[in-house]
Amino acid sequence: MDIEESRQKELLAAYLCVKPSVAEDLCSAEEVKRALQYAGLSPTPAFLAQHWQEDTTESVTFEHFCGLAEQLPDISIDDIEALFMKVFGTADGKVEEDDFKRLVGGDEPERELSDADLNYILQEANVVSSGSVDCSKLCKVILHTVNEMKQLSVQRLEERSHYQRINSKTFTRKKREKFANQDASSGTGQSTLDLEGWNEADLKGCFYLDKGSILAHQYSMEVSCLGPTVVRMKPKSYMKQEAGRGPVDTLSYIFRESHEGMRNYIGYTDQRDSDGSYFWRDTLKEGRYVVIPYTSGCRLRERLQESEATIELVERQSKVQLTPEFRLVLEEIFDQVDLDSNGRLSREEFNLYNWRTSGEEVQDDEWAVVQANFDVQDGELTLNGFLALHQLEAEDNGGDSEDLWVSLDAMGYNRAGRQDQAAPFTLSVFSQVCQPTLQVSGLKSGGLLLDKAVVRSIMENADPVKIKNMIDLIKYEYVGDHRASVVVQNKAHSKVTVRVDCSQSLNVITNRPSLDWTVEVAGKSAIIAHQLLPSRMGENWTVVCVESLVK
Repeated sequence: MDIEESRQKELLAAYLCVKPSVAEDLCSAEEVKRALQYAGLSPTPAFLAQHWQEDTTESVTFEHFCGLAEQLPDISIDDIEALFMKVFGTADGKVEEDDFKRLVGGDEPERELSDADLNYILQEANVVSSGSVDCSKLCKVILHTVNEMKQLSVQRLEERSHYQRINSKTFTRKKREKFANQDASSGTGQSTLDLEGWNEADLKGCFYLDKGSILAHQYSMEVSCLGPTVVRMKPKSYMKQEAGRGPVDTLSYIFRESHEGMRNYIGYTDQRDSDGSYFWRDTLKEGRYVVIPYTSGCRLRERLQESEATIELVERQSKVQLTPEFRLVLEEIFDQVDLDSNGRLSREEFNLYNWRTSGEEVQDDEWAVVQANFDVQDGELTLNGFLALHQLEAEDNGGDSEDLWVSLDAMGYNRAGRQDQAAPFTLSVFSQVCQPTLQVSGLKSGGLLLDKAVVRSIMENADPVKIKNMIDLIKYEYVGDHRASVVVQNKAHSKVTVRVDCSQSLNVITNRPSLDWTVEVAGKSAIIAHQLLPSRMGENWTVVCVESLVK
């Protein structure tokens, strides 16, 4: 990216920090000032008065805004030091804190920065020592903050999938994405994907509860050329759903992977299709991407008690045999672990199954034994071979089914043969211009990378609200058509404890043990307080969230 293109991207990002799209013009001198500041510029009152005349100026388009930005110089450390010298008489010395506040804040009752604002700025900048403000250090902090604001606004821009170049003066429209059939969302928050003729790649996968955490298959995705792309996640259940109870919520987060292995979050499957799947669409550049599935934990959670009903796995007649009920469960499992749906298990697929059920990798000599003694086709294990392998395990154990139950438990099955601690799904990728590729990269937790992306996606889609008027404690409450989330952000250095009570909500379930839950938020961090879903699908649901600081 050349310097001119990079600067244009920064200006677009700054504009979108003030307006939802460039389709909307800036409507006041204050909006113009804020957009220029997000671009790392410092418009003076005289500059604003020259270019926004109250009697004649009605609005400023994005193109006009870019022209104004080109008239302003970039902020440098020399500029900041010169300003400090003019206001404080020093740029590298120290100023008494009270004098600093008086000179910066002024004595006007409706001044722009209150005492609370100034206290917060000085605390966050960490420039006060023994009652004095270190001007040299503050200069560097200000320049760092200017550059950081530009980076953050650009980062936010990269997650906007559908920005448009439209404004009231030109009436021209240039969309980043041009889908053959772009269906508008209906009143239920659903749309219908029309992907006829698109190139498709899909693989199956599964979420598994594992000692308090959730594991899932993860994927490497590659697209060979620039073009419209859709990522879709669809839940799959092998058992009949209870009346009104929806399937496990099944989403995925997409990251672009650099040549150095860095992963940058770009979006998640936030739109719901009419068939119950969730999808995300954007124009992707050529390259490699990582797809990490995610479920909230509202419906996929530890069972409170074991089922009273129990199926038998082995029957002993003239010889040890697998029961018909157990064979049906094994057929379900085979279908799940046959990730590419070709009717056979490759070594990689069988290895993932073996690792899940025993914690061990399949060694070369072990795989050679499988191929030599069980039914295989093209070097891959068939369903008959898979069943025969478990038959042999039952015989070797003399009909004792305890080891077989260990495998079923690892795959999420209860004693009634129902899979209530796992959630299968299908991941599909569609490209309009090339054949995408998908590969399973592992079976593991999403870790910190996924946690940060989930929190970020919630914060970007919700308005910040101060908790109890505290400047450092902010709540982000997102409520969509099919899900809701509450994030608490702590901007201070010290940890806080916050009670987030959603017990007055109607027809909702949470990922927490209780709707009235208390979270501890470390300094300079954000945490999900609640993930919420409708308890009974098809019925009205309402989110009521009351938060309070725990002393």
